[in-house]
Parts: sequence; structure tokens; C-alpha cells
Amino acid sequence: MQPRTRDGLVLLLVGVLLGGGVAWLLGRRRESPPAAAPRALDAVPAGAMLVATLDLPALRASPAFASFLREEREIPGLGKVRDVCGFDPVAALTEVAIAIPAAGEGGDFGLVAAGAVQDEALLACASKVIEARGGRPVVSGIGSFRAVRDASAEGHGEIAVRPGGPILLGGGAYLRAMIDTAEGRGGNVGGSVGASAAHDDIARAVGEGAARVTVVLTPEQRAEIGRELALSGSGRSPAASLLSGGASVALGPEIAVHAAVLCDAEAPCEALGAELRAARDTRAADFATRLIGFGAVLERIAIAAEGKALHARVKLSAEEAGVLVDRLASLRGLRQPALPPRRPPAQGDSDAPPRGDASPPPRGDAGPPPRGDAGPPPTDEVVTPPRRAKRDGGAP
Repeated sequence: MQPRTRDGLVLLLVGVLLGGGVAWLLGRRRESPPAAAPRALDAVPAGAMLVATLDLPALRASPAFASFLREEREIPGLGKVRDVCGFDPVAALTEVAIAIPAAGEGGDFGLVAAGAVQDEALLACASKVIEARGGRPVVSGIGSFRAVRDASAEGHGEIAVRPGGPILLGGGAYLRAMIDTAEGRGGNVGGSVGASAAHDDIARAVGEGAARVTVVLTPEQRAEIGRELALSGSGRSPAASLLSGGASVALGPEIAVHAAVLCDAEAPCEALGAELRAARDTRAADFATRLIGFGAVLERIAIAAEGKALHARVKLSAEEAGVLVDRLASLRGLRQPALPPRRPPAQGDSDAPPRGDASPPPRGDAGPPPRGDAGPPPTDEVVTPPRRAKRDGGAP
């Protein structure tokens, strides 16, 4: 699937993230799903390396995530979702799962969304998005699902949905594996990731949460990590013992963040804990970290080994979490300040002063201050330089 088409389809379901963050598959309007609505994890095949889940009603109800709640989501280049589709497909969703298969499996990712699904309307909406991107939508049946894809694209990414849900987004063989899993077909060996003992172990370690992610390394990945550590001279690093890791965010009067990793022995977990505590203390003392408000939070993170598990826990007030979320969202703007569009020069105009023109820059220009003038004190605010004025003194 062409990147622009796939991005449009992802945004149709999830708003923004893993993205630019990222509008977070959220909406304010709540609708009760059918009594027998499927769980999102029931369609994620066993053997996934990474699985992330979002409890949308819990996130909608939390004021800490207010900055991500958008009534009007947009598809870049096309406009508001409601204008394109006539409805918002995200508003009635209750649960989302994102999966990344282990190396060697078909497809690069899979997304499952559960809730009150309007299957025909969703297929029509996806087709409009593909057409608006210059593609050619084709709808086909796969088992009890109907899928839409861009026949003009080179890849095989597509959206599949059945009455009552779930909605599936994936590519090639992995989408078929998700459909087989959702339908309980015997050909899908291993069933859903919900039956995975490895993911279940790390999920229990981090606990329930409105948002949760678990990562399980395959034997091949662990062997590759071991080889890379040996080549770098760190063959005895405790990182070689890692089996899995995860994190969860529980919402309530306080926001509780709980991360954990599981090791193949107790000693490496103890050693890894010592390394992480030292790194925490170093980062917490960093001026830039403290300046944006994360130093105090890092100092409160409790890191402790418990047998073959290493846990990191911290709690924040809802207000404190909201402030940190807003600051995180602003970091992208600080790294990439938006500059005004360049003004095309008028006839005979030039951005550069004529040769030999020694006149000082006008006030407001970005030129250096006169000798002896130290200029204003430095600040953390991003300042956009003004455009150069015309040579004849006219408005820029």
C-alpha cells in the first residue's frame, strides 16, 4: 500500500499517533457496544512481538488526557473526518489493540478496533479516502469479513470489518492471520495472543491499565542481542537475560505508571536495576530535564528487583500528569519551530542588501546587536525571526 494511502486509512481509525504523534483514537461521544461485542485481543494472532491496548472509555473519562481529546479529527489533505465520511468511525469504539508481528511474519503491523461498528459506512468511508488519495478502491469478501484495499498500490494493506466488529487494519498475510484468529479457524496455529503465556506473564507483572504495552522477545531476537553485546565487548551485560518487558497506565484519582521487565535469572535483574537507578539519578539531575519539569518525576520513580522481575513505579496527580502530557506534546514544536512562508521578492527586489550598503539592520531584524550591547538574556522560548523588510523601506 502506498504510504500516503495507508496513512490516511490509519488516521481514519486512530486519529494521530505512534505520532506526530499522535490524535489518540479518542472521542467524547460514548455508545454502548453490543452485548456480545468481541474483544480486540481476540483477533491478535499468537506470536506477536509487541501488543499495545487502549481502553477508550477510561481514557475519555480522564482529565489528564484532555489535550488529546478532539471532537473534530482530521485526515491530512482531505479535511475533517465527519465531512469526508458523514460520521466519525472512532466515536463509538471502546477498545483498540495494535500488534507488531515477530520478524519473518507477513505484514508490518496490525490494528484491531472493537465497539459499535457501522461496517457498511466504514467501508464506504475507506473507499472515499482511497479515491481522494488517487487510488482505486476494491471491496472483497474474506470469510465473514469484507475488506477494502487500494488496487493501484503496490502493497496489500487493507481494512476489513464484519457486522458488529471488529475492525482490522493490516497487510497481506498478517491481515489474513487476524481474520483467521477472529473467526477461530483451526488453521491459525496458536490461537490469539490472549492465549500467549509469555505476554500473559508480563501483562500480569505490569497490571491492568487504560493503556498497556507488552513486548516479548523471540529466541532468535534474544540470540541476536547476545551476539551484538558480545561484539561490542558487553557480553556479560544483564540486558542479555531479558525475556520481555511492558508498561501500563492506570487512571484514577492518581495516574499510576508501572513498567517491568522479566529476566531469565534473578542476578541479572538485580544488576539491571542498579544500572537503571544510576541512570535515573543522572538524568534527574540534568538541567534540561529539570527545566521541563521531569526531574522531580524521575526522582520519584521506584526501581526494585523482585525475583526474576524488575519493576519501576511512579504515581502522579491528574493535574501533574496533564501538565507533563502538554509539555511532551509541545516538545515537537520546540524541536521544529514553524517558520513563516518565504515572501517572493517583488520585481527588482532582493533579499540581500546591495554591495557596499553599510547601513545597520532595521529594528526587529535578526542581525547582531551593536558592539557593547549584550542583547536580551537568553530564554527557552522559540523565537521565529521576522522577514527582512524591502530595500525601499516598505512593509515586508
